[in-house]
Amino acid sequence: MKKLVNVFENKRNLVGLLLLTGLIFTTYRIQENSGFIKKISNFESGIQTCFSRVNQTYMANLLGDKTASYLTSNFQNLTEECLAEGLLTVENLSNEKSIQVSRLLSNLASNVHWFHEDILAPESSKSLAGNSEPRDVSNRFEKIETMKDEILELAVNQKNDFSNSLNQQKNVFYVSATLLMVIMLIEFLSMTRKKLSNNLRETEARAELLNSGGVNSVKLREIIKTALDQNELINCSILFSNFYNFATTEKKETKNLINSLVTPTRVNTQTAIEMNKVINKIWEDDSYGVDVDTNTIIESVNLEAMGNNVIDLLAEKLFSQGVQIDLKIPENLMVQGKSEDLEQSLYHLFAYAINSTTSDNGEKSISAYAHKLGDVVAFDLLYSGAGFDEAILKQRVGLDDGSKELDLDLKICQSLLGEFKAKIQLDNKLDQNGNVVGGRVKIIFKTGVVNSNSSHSNSHTGRLVDLKVGSKKEILANMAAASRV
Repeated sequence: MKKLVNVFENKRNLVGLLLLTGLIFTTYRIQENSGFIKKISNFESGIQTCFSRVNQTYMANLLGDKTASYLTSNFQNLTEECLAEGLLTVENLSNEKSIQVSRLLSNLASNVHWFHEDILAPESSKSLAGNSEPRDVSNRFEKIETMKDEILELAVNQKNDFSNSLNQQKNVFYVSATLLMVIMLIEFLSMTRKKLSNNLRETEARAELLNSGGVNSVKLREIIKTALDQNELINCSILFSNFYNFATTEKKETKNLINSLVTPTRVNTQTAIEMNKVINKIWEDDSYGVDVDTNTIIESVNLEAMGNNVIDLLAEKLFSQGVQIDLKIPENLMVQGKSEDLEQSLYHLFAYAINSTTSDNGEKSISAYAHKLGDVVAFDLLYSGAGFDEAILKQRVGLDDGSKELDLDLKICQSLLGEFKAKIQLDNKLDQNGNVVGGRVKIIFKTGVVNSNSSHSNSHTGRLVDLKVGSKKEILANMAAASRV
């Protein structure tokens, strides 16, 4: 059913065009059949009139009224012209029954002509004078009456056929018109929904621009990608996702390069001790320069607070797609990581789960929970749907050499988690019958330390005020030059 709806969605304009064409054709056929029915009705009336004239001639002949106008050749010629007009009317109705009517009407016209000839013949007049009606005239009149009845019966049948066809065409017209109106209404609602959604994306983009220009926004990719998708710019959406992924990776590489040259001003006590050892070694050996790697600096992050922040960012997406989420993370559960990277990784993880969530009964759900196990924290995210491709799962455990790639959001999430050595595992959720009912993502963090008093924590934190790069001799020379100034 869902595939049928998608096909209808994609071919809606084509279906509307076909319905409009069918509507025009049906309208033409309705008018044509209505005209045929009107012609047959006029034909029936004309045949009745023609036969009435023949009957008047026959009665006048039977009564022996030689002076009656019904027995004149002029009156009889008009009667035959009446039948000729009826014959022309029938010839315009090109179907099998019309051909039969045309043949019968030709025979009728011929018999009427000979009927008039019999009446106008001298022998017939003499017979009437002797009060003896010729048998030939009477028999011919009976034959004419019989043929007239047959013609009218065929005309009635033909009119019934046209009436049935007309009723069917009217039904087709009503159905086509109704479907066309429905499609027009759907198209209007679709355009209205797209316009409202575009306005919503514009509002989000304006808010992000007001917030530091949106450069560091975690919602930037989602806003632009959603705007492109809802306007059916699929290739543009894929191109932007690839560019965003590349730009994010390049940004991290640049960040790592900068971190290798510049030491952050705040480091913990243990790191400060290690740095003092490096400095002492620098002073003891001129071959050493200053080289401090800050990629190993890991902070403790509140997983529960971070998860709630990400859910707040995705609240609109959850509501618009009808996804129910259940977040169960203990309060003040700390994990080791980098705050910005962890927020980005959770954002992409939940975005992937929302986009992948489906349900046969219409109930889309995501559940996430975490618990501490010794010196590690296990974070589990489960979502309803088709789960992961079996080939990807086999590929990740080394059972398959395939080249299937993860979704872009998952790839970004996995890359960011690798920055602070967190591990990610993928598998499928099965029901009691062994059927896949959803996907599961498990992340293993190292346990962090709860900072109950930030001021106390800051008192034990070293601060690097200045950093000079170079050998010991170069640094001493620069310091001496600075002191002379």
